[in-house]
Amino acid sequence: MSATVTSLHETEFFDTESLRLLRHGLTLGIQAGRWWLDTPDGPISLAGSDRGVPPTLSRLVRAYTRDDRLVPVARLRGGREDLRARLGGRIAVPPRPHDGSARGVVLEYVRTQIAALAAADLAVRRGMPDSVHRLRVAARRLRGAFTAYAPALGGRKLLKEFGGALRWLGGELAPARDTEVQWARSRTWAHERTDAYFAQLTEDANARVRRALDSYRYLQLLNALDVLEVVLSEQPRDEWAPAARRPAAKVLPRLARAVAEDVDGRVAALATAPDRARAVHDIRKATKRLRYALEAGAAVIPVDPKALRAFQDLLGEFQDAVVARGHLRVLQARHGGFEAVLAAEADTADRCVEELPAAWRRLDLGPLWTWPGEGT
Repeated sequence: MSATVTSLHETEFFDTESLRLLRHGLTLGIQAGRWWLDTPDGPISLAGSDRGVPPTLSRLVRAYTRDDRLVPVARLRGGREDLRARLGGRIAVPPRPHDGSARGVVLEYVRTQIAALAAADLAVRRGMPDSVHRLRVAARRLRGAFTAYAPALGGRKLLKEFGGALRWLGGELAPARDTEVQWARSRTWAHERTDAYFAQLTEDANARVRRALDSYRYLQLLNALDVLEVVLSEQPRDEWAPAARRPAAKVLPRLARAVAEDVDGRVAALATAPDRARAVHDIRKATKRLRYALEAGAAVIPVDPKALRAFQDLLGEFQDAVVARGHLRVLQARHGGFEAVLAAEADTADRCVEELPAAWRRLDLGPLWTWPGEGT
């Protein structure tokens, strides 16, 4: 049943005591012996007892409930809008006005990514396409904002633990996403020959994702992010660091430029790097931090994050070729016959490295390099 459809039957709606589901646009209820959950990716419906929320559904919304009990909150005829009308006074969220400060701009982006993290979590638990990638990107965007704009958000010491926890989450998700990409890549040259190999890797990687999302460490991360958002939002302005109080246009471009300079230095050092694969991987990570810094500061930084796309595509192609060679060596040892593909992937990696410096120089990041700085 969709919550937008009214019915002659009464529906008993469930939520946490603080209405966490409704506050995030989700609706859960039971009508005539059938449970349903409305989500951004569509409704879910299943038969069940009225004695309590089925574990299947309660697990799906864990990123929102944080293990708070789901209890009856209303019984009425109608759907989501009727429920919101009944409980509107309890759903109201304190306004978070955008004041144009460095903290205000970045914190608005952080709130968006915290919400994206929970939405992607639900999609992963539902097995939706590309959902692991969405979850991983939300975690990376938060890390990127915390790294680039720490002075506006309370300082590096405060955010250090968040960076570590988000890095852990990304590491737990990485095998599932990487296997998905590599399986699709292999089909161009192996067709079904690698299906059994990648099917096993996918099963193992998905089990790792499930363990991570059901872990106490992940729950702690979600709770800590909520607490951080509230603390940074409600901290009296006169207690903010000077960089946080200043106009975003005076602070964020300078901080983003520092991230761009990091990429620039890594690209310049590539030719003499002792470990080429590691050096390119580090450039790739630094470039992602730059992209997310540009996204978070988009309101005051006149550089389109999409300008980085061609450069990132080149870095991604190199990484895919390196990872593919690792899989190919295993397959070669088991079955043989992959010599030509191994050579082709090596050539792809070499070509990408050769093109990287020129691709970086072609980027239009002029406003970052010429920005007059915070003191103007």
